[in-house]
Amino acid sequence: MNLSDAFQVVESLSANDANHKIQSGWTLLAVVTTSHPNGELHPCYVLGKAKHAETTSSAQQST
Repeated sequence: MNLSDAFQVVESLSANDANHKIQSGWTLLAVVTTSHPNGELHPCYVLGKAKHAETTSSAQQST
């Protein structure tokens, strides 16, 4: 997916949450570094979902 195709974008601060989102149809767009107030650096997973995927999911849930 191109970033321009993303209809919805979310950030995840854990690999476990990011993996669940990927299994639910989200696409990993980027992994960046974020810092906590105490100065520790942690990965931040940026995920996107295309509009057609959202529409398809909604249609599948209604059946």
